[in-house]
Amino acid sequence: MKDIETELKSLANRLNLTNLSDSSFFPKYFEIETVHACNAKCKMCPIWKHPEDYGRMEKKLFDKISSEMSGYSSWINSVCLSRNGEPLLDKNLVDKIKTLKNYGIKDVTFSTNASLLNKKKSLELIESGLDDIRFSIDGYTKETFESIRYGLDFENVVENCLQFIRLRNEKGNKPRIRIRMVLQDENRNEETQWKNFWLSKISEQDIVCSKEMNTWGNKLKKCDTEMLEKYSNIPCISPWSTLVSLYDGKVPLCGVDYEPSFNLGDLNSSTIKEIWNSEAYEEIRKIHSSNKRNDIPLCRGCNIWDLEEKKIY
Repeated sequence: MKDIETELKSLANRLNLTNLSDSSFFPKYFEIETVHACNAKCKMCPIWKHPEDYGRMEKKLFDKISSEMSGYSSWINSVCLSRNGEPLLDKNLVDKIKTLKNYGIKDVTFSTNASLLNKKKSLELIESGLDDIRFSIDGYTKETFESIRYGLDFENVVENCLQFIRLRNEKGNKPRIRIRMVLQDENRNEETQWKNFWLSKISEQDIVCSKEMNTWGNKLKKCDTEMLEKYSNIPCISPWSTLVSLYDGKVPLCGVDYEPSFNLGDLNSSTIKEIWNSEAYEEIRKIHSSNKRNDIPLCRGCNIWDLEEKKIY
């Protein structure tokens, strides 16, 4: 078992920092939830269980957040325009991508279930400057896919993704495409067929990958004893790397904190820098750097940002 100092140095290396304390300068990664709504009811996602929380980010708030990022474009590694919901429900998504690219953000990405990805939208996204897009496809067969992603049509999603690949290839090599599967009991037996199918469709710069279903902070399901013990003294990279904004400007503990259980600040009234260096954020970092992450229920056994837990084929 590695000691905590070794683990903290490993996090600094992953962030390309000399010292982890240098992370206080500004977040390296952002997840900006411009819309908190979805057109599916996926088994491994909690958002649809709270329909009363649906909402959209006001333009004034997005403009404030993106403007504050603009002075740190060389520092920021990536901005993801999705969190809890389907980003293609945001009619102004393309404009937001263009805004971030005009501010010099190096990598703009988002995750989608691809059900709304028609030809017009695909071309708009390809031409927007988008750097990376992530398609969530959790099955090789119609029966399996639709048993996991309630409300979506398998053939529609697959054809939308294949069309996007074709259109992207005609235009060049951007955005990079990632095909992702959340492994669970229903689809595990299809992993090899799924992998081989999508590897045959993508280009060299694209990625096909999978990962085990996460516990959503032990709220969707409880972590098992093995995971609890394995991660008990491993600090998570998120408190030093990533700031999440929900659609209303609240800053939760991390991307897993969907309700949220923690409110580390409000971007309507505070700056990114103020929240990132707040006492609340520093307390989370202190807990994670002191072998006490299990004191935070959301963090117990969580491996969502562990690189070793992800399969890249």
